[in-house]
Order: sequence, then structure tokens, then C-alpha cells
Amino acid sequence: MRTFLIWVTIAIILVLNYNIERYVLEDIQIITALGYDYLEDDTMRGTVAAPFYPQGQDVKPINVSFTASGHTIHSIRQQFQREAQRKLASGRLQSILLNKDLAERGVKKVVDSFGRTTFIGRDTKLAVVDGSTKKLLTSNYPNAQNLSRYLSDLLEESIVRMAPSTGLHSFLSQMEGFGQDPFLPLLKQEHDRIHYMGLALFKDEKYVDSLSFREGYIFKMLYENFKYGIYEIKYEDTYISIENLRSKVKYHISGSSTRPVVTIHVSLEGKVQDAYGVPLHTQKRIRKVEAEWEKETLEKAEKLVRKLQDIGTDSLGIGEKVRSHFRHFNKSSWESLYPGVQVRIKIQTNIINTGIVE
Repeated sequence: MRTFLIWVTIAIILVLNYNIERYVLEDIQIITALGYDYLEDDTMRGTVAAPFYPQGQDVKPINVSFTASGHTIHSIRQQFQREAQRKLASGRLQSILLNKDLAERGVKKVVDSFGRTTFIGRDTKLAVVDGSTKKLLTSNYPNAQNLSRYLSDLLEESIVRMAPSTGLHSFLSQMEGFGQDPFLPLLKQEHDRIHYMGLALFKDEKYVDSLSFREGYIFKMLYENFKYGIYEIKYEDTYISIENLRSKVKYHISGSSTRPVVTIHVSLEGKVQDAYGVPLHTQKRIRKVEAEWEKETLEKAEKLVRKLQDIGTDSLGIGEKVRSHFRHFNKSSWESLYPGVQVRIKIQTNIINTGIVE
């Protein structure tokens, strides 16, 4: 009994002395999006989007932003607070944008600080912006009531159908780990819209090149299993659109640790959505379309892998797959080995539906 009372007393003391900062929603402004632009030398400009909700019922949020410059994200954030009428809180930060000029010089000092911050969620999305993040975050968009919601929907709902999902913690893991270089969505503001342009490719912490929107779709096919999306192929004198119902990818490693051979097996199942002027009433005609689909996809996939090897960025994570296959693997030699690794791609296509007319 005495032991029990001692533990109860200790528990009460800990609870009473535990100090956690509490927020009242009406007294704070919640940061939902951040952007960083390169200025000069080691100076960058930060812009924060923090919607303001007026008092009342069913009120519409007012887009509010703050901009400041500095050498670190924490000094910049302190300057944001100089203008904000309420305390700025980051518990619901959804998007972090990095200007392409900044990304070319290295993003570690930015993203590493966020990785050390406990109030940033694991689902916070990262993206590279071709242009000014300040302009993107402070512009008005007629198709969206709230900028932050527009950005989060674009990154979390729309782009993931066309490119692999990326977040803060996965980016940090790729940047710090071995065997895969990071990649992020590449955005660009055009008039009153934010467009997804493709994938920004990194070598370690630095942006080195990009994939177009169509290349990014092929990249997703080689990177992970997925569904959704449209493949467009040229067949005879017209074009056919095939809806992706299921795409599966498997990697097979053979050879030796010094001369590995990587074989990528991709199986595609699709449904013909648009084939104007192309009769598909026989299996023979369908097989011809499947063969053309396989041929075009294989050519694009091989071209994409060659591009990644030529620029020396292992965005597909081939290095990690090879390392996990061989017991005695020399990590230090992989960077020089990677551009010459033999990568074979095998595509299998299957059209399982050609529409109700057929």
C-alpha cells in the first residue's frame, strides 16, 4: 500500500508540473503553406500563407500572407511574427514549396530543420516551384476559395494519380539514405492557375534536372504499383486512349555485385476509352493494339532509364535494390557503377475491355 501511495504521489507531481503550450483557435493564425526563394549568397526569402478566419458563423477565410528574408527558417519565422496580429502556429502545415533556384544550390538546410521539428506532420507535402514561391502564395486563384486548400488538394489528390506520392519524411529518407536520390513534384504558376509540370530530380540535396508530365507518368509505372491515369498511343493514323486499370512492377537482380543486371517487369491492364475509327471487334485487332501499346511504352521506359543514368541520379532506387540482393556490396563504388548498369525492361500489356459498343 505504501509503495502504491508513493507512485500515485509521483504521478500527481509529474502531471501538475508538466507544461505544454496550449492554443485557443480564436487567438492564433494557422500556417498552412510555406515557400522559400533564393535571394543571394546564403540569404533566402520566406513566404507564409496563414488564412484568417473572421468571427461569425459560416464565414469565408481571408487569404493572408507574410514575407521576410534571412539565413535560416527559424529567423525568418521570427520575422513573420513581427507582422502577424495573432500567434502563428504550424500544427497544420500542409505544403512546403522550394524555389528552383534555391533547390539547385541545395535544400538540406531548409528541409533538415523541418525534419527536426516535432510539430510538422508526416504527411506534409514538398514541391519545387519553377518561379517565385512568393508570387505563387500571394496570388488570387478564381477556381479556389482558399489557396492552402488548392495546394493541398493538388499535391495530395490530383498529382498522386500521375506521379509517386512524396512527403517531407520520405524526401529526407531518400536524401540521407543510400541507394535512391530524391524527387519532388515540379509546379509552375501560369496566369491564375497552378500547373503540375512533372518531376524535379535531385542528386543528393541538389536539383539537377526534371521529367516532363508524360515522363513522370512512365516513371510512376516503373516505380510503384498503381491504377488510374491514361496511356495515349499512336495506332496507324489515329490515337487511342487506354485507361490504366492496373499497373504492377517487379525488379529482378542478377549478375554480380560488380556487374549487376537489373530486369524490370511491368504488367499493364487497361480499358480502351477512345479509339475513333479503329474497329476492335476481333481478338486479332485487340492483340495488335496491345502490341503497339507495349512497343511505345517500352521505348519510353528505356529512354527514361537512360536519361536517369546519363545525369547520374538514381531516382528509381536501383542502388538500394542491388545492395539488398548482394551480401558483399561495395557502396563506395556504386556512384561510378550506376551509369553503366545494364537495365532490361519487359512490358506485358492486356486490354480487358474495349467498351460497350464492341
